[in-house]
Amino acid sequence: MQALDIRRFRLPDYLASVWPLVITLTGAFVFWLLLFGNPLEILELRWLGQLLRWRAVAGIAPAVDSHIVHLDIDRQEFESFSTIALEYQNAARIISEAAELGAKVVAFDIIFSRGSKEESQPILDAIEEAKERGTQVVLAEALEPRPSDAKAQDRIRSFLFRERLTESAGLINAQSDSDGVLRRYAIVESGPQGPEPSLALAAYLLWHDLAWKDVSFPSPNVVCWPELDRKDPSKQVLRKMQTEPLLLNFLTSWNFRAGNPNAAKSVFIHYRLADLHTDYDEAEKAQRANRPVRKTLEDCVVMVSYIVTGVGDIGSTPMGANQPRVVSHLQALNDLFKDSFLRRTSRFTDALVLVIVLSFGFFSNRCAGVGSLVVLWIGGVLLVLCLGAWLVFALNTVFSVIYLAGLWTAVNIAEVARRYAREFIERLKLRTTMSLYFSPRVLERVLENPGSTEPQEAELTLLLTDLRNSTPLAERLGANGFFSLLNQVFEIQTRAVTAEDGNLEHFLGDQFLSYWGAPHPQPDATDRALRAALSLSLEMERFRKDLPTEVHELFGYGVALHSGFALVGNKGSRLRLDYGVVGDLVNTAARVESLTKYYSVRMLVTRDAYAKLTISPPARLLDHIMVKGKNLPIEILEIKDSLSKPNFEEIAQTYSEAFDRYRKGDFDVSELLFRKLAECENDPASFVLMRRCAELSRNPPKVWEGVFRLETK
Repeated sequence: MQALDIRRFRLPDYLASVWPLVITLTGAFVFWLLLFGNPLEILELRWLGQLLRWRAVAGIAPAVDSHIVHLDIDRQEFESFSTIALEYQNAARIISEAAELGAKVVAFDIIFSRGSKEESQPILDAIEEAKERGTQVVLAEALEPRPSDAKAQDRIRSFLFRERLTESAGLINAQSDSDGVLRRYAIVESGPQGPEPSLALAAYLLWHDLAWKDVSFPSPNVVCWPELDRKDPSKQVLRKMQTEPLLLNFLTSWNFRAGNPNAAKSVFIHYRLADLHTDYDEAEKAQRANRPVRKTLEDCVVMVSYIVTGVGDIGSTPMGANQPRVVSHLQALNDLFKDSFLRRTSRFTDALVLVIVLSFGFFSNRCAGVGSLVVLWIGGVLLVLCLGAWLVFALNTVFSVIYLAGLWTAVNIAEVARRYAREFIERLKLRTTMSLYFSPRVLERVLENPGSTEPQEAELTLLLTDLRNSTPLAERLGANGFFSLLNQVFEIQTRAVTAEDGNLEHFLGDQFLSYWGAPHPQPDATDRALRAALSLSLEMERFRKDLPTEVHELFGYGVALHSGFALVGNKGSRLRLDYGVVGDLVNTAARVESLTKYYSVRMLVTRDAYAKLTISPPARLLDHIMVKGKNLPIEILEIKDSLSKPNFEEIAQTYSEAFDRYRKGDFDVSELLFRKLAECENDPASFVLMRRCAELSRNPPKVWEGVFRLETK
């Protein structure tokens, strides 16, 4: 039977780690959101409606503004107006009585377009009399597409026999979403002659003693007007709002009945015609008897509408079906008073929030089985939903909760699938790989415990060395001479590493990599690595002295120590395998070693390695940099050894003072300090920082955090 080829079972990158999967799914969701918008927007809005309903039932909805009153005209009252003249006389009476009771604005969600001049005159007279008492009247208007021309609009307004009352008109063109639910409200509509106010905005402006001419448009999408500062009424501020439809912050349903005071405060004040007439009669009696008049509508906005199916508009809102559409004007007016419109986060903000899902890669690594992943999924979804509810209740902010929960669900499902696929491929790969080493009987035992030979993540300390000037040395010594030199160098390095129980990873060209901490943990791994590095450096210097003069001048090397986590295990192909280190740790160590040439020092130790030393030797922080290809900064140190200058600690102290100035952005002072150290002590690293400070002083960065990005390897 033909042997299986291990190459067929190489673990795909997307199955080897959760990160590519998470990053790809998150990137796809973000890309779609930014390019096409949220495909689950209607579900987002329905969830928002559910939150608002729960808030109302729980009694935690904010209180309505006490200045807003609705006058309900129900079917029985409406049917009592047997003629247009009686209907218009009733409207005139409402205006007069509301004005007498102190109302500041009376807004009609009714269009008086049917009556003649004689029938309409009582309303017009009542409007003029109310103005004399300080009460303004707002009349509803509507814009509808012209049947013969979809781009043109016909205006439906009151009193067609006379000119428009432009300063007392507000549009009632509230539009529902694609699912037929009324959620948004445009405070400004585009009319035939330009922008026009909605009914709510017109009433709000008149309540503030403002006219439409006081409103300005700094940009097509922004409307603003002056009003008193809410925090300091002695100051006037310019209030700015978006002209695009805003999400209404619905508090309760129209017929909501609350059993506790906390919920009752969120219900709009409702008047009946009988209540209005009764209050007016009592006020008249008090005035005739020279008693104080109780003005029950003092400083209020009274919104008047018919609550009659077929006459008054009925529709669906997030709070329920069959709701009078006047509630949108009431809620918009309340949101204007309270500045409580719901703010929908932008696509860009939602995209940034989606990046939270990247944390799944961190948490999923701690979930051993599918059961724990299910718990992680449920916990994440609940956290997202609770966060969304808090933002709505506390900050009036709405973000893409359902979309985020959907992404979280997708990555959880994908991770479960990835684990099953990975386990299947790993078993095939393990059988093929282990058959190269073990007899069939032993192989079966190994297969019973696949984890025994899987790669492991270990905390390691790496020691990496590199021979300098390899090309000139090869040209001068020839092939035989150069390989002889290279082998002698490797011999020195091997002895130093093995003396401290280190592992030899590989020889690559003129580089040498070794490590401590695997396959078995070594608590003193970094101490051993440092002793090996110091021994190696000392032996290399002794070796240099015995070299011929022409070789001695070219001979040089660099040493780097770095600690962190990496994967260790068998790697290679069917024909050749070795046990070694894989991961970004090796790349970082190589970058650090290459910096020994940049700073002209023999050895560099990263802060990660230095922090793990049992006894910290004298050292100086050489630099805080971000090497090319890396996104995280690293600190590199130079350690005092037997080859250091006698006054190393004195140089380190002065260097530290200069470096502190440099990190604070005081480049002129730090340049002088580095220059003094470079010239007096001939310190190569000080020369590097001196030139850098001079350049930064000439071209200061916009943002400086004390980290310098190197653009070369």
